[in-house]
Amino acid sequence: MCTIIVRHMMDDWCSTIIASNRDEFYDRVASGPAVLQSEPLIVGGRDAREGGTWFGLTHGGLFVGLTNQRNFATRDDSLRSRGGLVIEALEKDSFGGVESYLSRVDPMTYNEFNLIFGDGQRVCAAYGRRDAREVELEMLGEGVHVLCNDRLGSPEFPKAVRARARVMAVPSGAWPRIKPRLVDVLCDSSLPDPSEVPPLPPGAPFDEEVARYLQAICVKTPVYGTVSSTIAAVSPGRVEQYWFSEGPPSETSFEDMVHLTRGGG
Repeated sequence: MCTIIVRHMMDDWCSTIIASNRDEFYDRVASGPAVLQSEPLIVGGRDAREGGTWFGLTHGGLFVGLTNQRNFATRDDSLRSRGGLVIEALEKDSFGGVESYLSRVDPMTYNEFNLIFGDGQRVCAAYGRRDAREVELEMLGEGVHVLCNDRLGSPEFPKAVRARARVMAVPSGAWPRIKPRLVDVLCDSSLPDPSEVPPLPPGAPFDEEVARYLQAICVKTPVYGTVSSTIAAVSPGRVEQYWFSEGPPSETSFEDMVHLTRGGG
C-alpha cells in the first residue's frame, strides 16, 4: 500500500518534490539506490525478485514512481513485472518519451498499476487496468497530489487526504527547513477512526482491523509495512535532492544519494 506524495510548483528553489513510502511484505528482498543503467543514467532501488524498481530518476530529473492498484483478486505471476515498466519508462529519458511509451503499453500484460511521473515542468499520473484497452493518462497541475493504491482522489484511501493536507501546510522555504517536515509526514503512523475506513468487499484477504492499519502513512503490521522511504526534488534538467531511508523512516535515518544521479558511485 505505497504512498507517493508530489508537491508541484510550490517552491522557488525547485519545481517538484516527491516524498514516498514503499510498503511491502517484509520477506520480499530489495536493495537501496544504485545505478540501474548507465545510458541513459537511471538510479533507483531494485527489487531482488523481479529486478525492477518502485521509484527511479534520470540524470536530467525525469522521475517515475509506481504503486500497485489494490484489488482483491489473486496476483497473476505470469504477467510482466510492473517494476520493469518503471525502468522501461525511464529509458525514454523525457516526459514526452514516457507519454509515447505508455500509449503503446498493453495493460493486459501487467497486473494492475498506477504510475506518477514528471520532469520538473510537468507531472502526470497513469493508470493501467486489465479491463482497459490502453493506459489512461491524467495531467496534473500545481499543488499536492497523493497517489496510493488507486487513482488520485479515490475515496478508498483517506490517508491520502491526510497526507495532502499535511504537505500543503508545509511553507515554502529552503531545503533544510522543508526536509524535516516531509520526514515527519512519512513517519506518520497514526490510524484513522474505524468509521473512516471504507468497508471491505466479501472475501477480502484481511479483516477490518488490518485495513485500518493499512490507512497509516507509515504502515506497521506483523508481516507487511513500510520498508523504505524516498524524498527527491527535481527541476528541469536536474535532480536537486535525493534521499533514501532503507527501513521505516521512523526508525532509519535518511542518507543523501544525489551523487548517484550525477554519475557518482
